[in-house]
Amino acid sequence: MRNEMNTHLRSVVSWRDYRIDPRYFILVFLSSFAIAGQVYLGFFQKWDAVLAAVVCCTGTEIILNRLKNKTWMFPLSALITGIGISLLLSSNQLWPYALTAVIAISLKYAIRFKGGHIFNPNNVAMVIMLYSLPQYAVSTPKQWTNGIGVMILILCLGIVVCYIANRLDAVLAFLGSFTLFAFVRHFFFGAPLFAALGPLMGASLQLFAFFMITDPKSTPATRSARIAFAFFVALLDAVFRINRIPNPQFYALFLVCLALIIPYRLWASRKTEPKPELTANS
Repeated sequence: MRNEMNTHLRSVVSWRDYRIDPRYFILVFLSSFAIAGQVYLGFFQKWDAVLAAVVCCTGTEIILNRLKNKTWMFPLSALITGIGISLLLSSNQLWPYALTAVIAISLKYAIRFKGGHIFNPNNVAMVIMLYSLPQYAVSTPKQWTNGIGVMILILCLGIVVCYIANRLDAVLAFLGSFTLFAFVRHFFFGAPLFAALGPLMGASLQLFAFFMITDPKSTPATRSARIAFAFFVALLDAVFRINRIPNPQFYALFLVCLALIIPYRLWASRKTEPKPELTANS
């Protein structure tokens, strides 16, 4: 019996040791839409914009990691961030893509707490660009056509990927809370019902839900905390929409990370700290 138990434990450890990083699934999800946008949907951004964002993200990541940790690394997170920038940012020039990429990765290294970055790199860079340089950078879902087929495809693939990556709870919490607050905005603040619910079928909000609030490195580790995190993002998003603030989801996520991630990590670190052993004389 003991030998069988030891064999089982070794197999469990082996599986955990070689488990696929969930970020790879997010990378495949985003890459598929970047390719589809270029090949089938005729995106406003062309391959040069995608290349500029990806090269600047990965290059900045490799350089900064080498300077800080004295090692070389495969820039997985930077690849995800670069493709995300190319999907969500729109500009008629290339330098905003490059600048957004450098900002995203640089702030990931500059603003850290308890061993990890606080903000989703893509999100904080988008907030800075949209707020500071709106004449050069915007975020618009129009290039996706918002056709029902495209939206259903994003929804289905996003659900599958986030389930595999163990982040579907945050997505469902955000979309459910967004729907709840859409009805609140309709019944209590006079927003037309279809206008309030419409963003749910828009590519911008869906990519935000499946990509930004599911980042394993900048979201809570426990399911209950992720659900609360997503709820507060949807709540703040609703407040911004009531006040007609553009790009509300990006600002909502930025502020919720700013307000909650540091206290959460403090609480989580104290909870996992080993308690001092009682001595025989105590």
